[in-house]
Amino acid sequence: MFVLVFGVPSLSLAAEFRSGNQPTVQPNEKITNDLYIAGGIVMSSGNITGDLITGGGTVFVNGNIGADVLAGGGNVSILGNVGDDVRVGGGTVVIGGKVGGDVIAGGGQISVTGPGVAGDVILGGGSISIDAPIGGKLTAGGKNVYINTRVVGNVEIDAESVTLGSSAVILGNLTYKSPHELVKETGAVINGKISFEPRAERSISRPEFFKIFYAFALGKFLILLFCALVFGLIFRRYNREIIIMTKKRPFSKLGWGFVVLFIMPIASILLLITLIGIPFGVIGLLGFTALMLFAWIVTPIVVGSIAYEYLSKKDSEISFWTILFGTVICSVLSIVPFFGPLLLCLLLLAVLGSIVAIKIRIIKEWR
Repeated sequence: MFVLVFGVPSLSLAAEFRSGNQPTVQPNEKITNDLYIAGGIVMSSGNITGDLITGGGTVFVNGNIGADVLAGGGNVSILGNVGDDVRVGGGTVVIGGKVGGDVIAGGGQISVTGPGVAGDVILGGGSISIDAPIGGKLTAGGKNVYINTRVVGNVEIDAESVTLGSSAVILGNLTYKSPHELVKETGAVINGKISFEPRAERSISRPEFFKIFYAFALGKFLILLFCALVFGLIFRRYNREIIIMTKKRPFSKLGWGFVVLFIMPIASILLLITLIGIPFGVIGLLGFTALMLFAWIVTPIVVGSIAYEYLSKKDSEISFWTILFGTVICSVLSIVPFFGPLLLCLLLLAVLGSIVAIKIRIIKEWR
């Protein structure tokens, strides 16, 4: 979503759009315009003369791209040739084709292989491996940086460890910051000057980590409690309707929540792409953000009231204590591994569905 909203260089109609669970570009396809494609698994094997803007859980680009590539996802592999620049972010990033321009990449693991990059390269990640020739300068930051190729320009690195492989040839200067001196394998060549700036290892001690964690958790708890108290105690009648709606048909409201979560942002993005629908797309995205924030505030109100009713065997109510109880429950769920955030997400979606159902009912009454 981030790529599709902020990565559009110009809102032009001369483009093709594809989406779905597994959107693809077949090997025999040729797209003469820009392509915007997003989904769970994105496969692009055809030739695209314009830009490729893509996002998904897994992104695999095997075809040639005539202009730029802008990609984001869990696993991103760009193995085709790219005529201009590559900008990519993901958990695992592999760039294996020939790149005619610059490369900017960020991720947990980054690997640059293949024929090479004509321009500059900027990389940031946990583990970085560079085996493709670079025609410009190289800037890298991360935990481990491994260079085993020819770099024409200067090299600047900030990492925990720096290793130059046996095939590494740096024609410019090498400047690096690290707790340790670089490891230079036999055969590595540096033609320019070497500048080394020692620094301490970047680590957070356990007591400091827990201090940061507790401060963040406490701050989040207080903000949520304050917002829930203000809205819950001022608009009790409206919150009672949300509670009744959530209790009456929770699975139905959960379905509505899923619909809003996926359909509303996609519809807004599609409106952004058209010149006429830009204002409506912006309003849609702002409305979606407001709805999610609103549901986050209302969820502890609903949870506390239903929990009070279940434990006390009395009718649900909205008070300071029930809101406090609901905020505590939501805060505890947020830090319980896996099942806690999952349950909290389902509760939030059910509340979101109830809010939307009430809005729909109000619109029908206006008619």
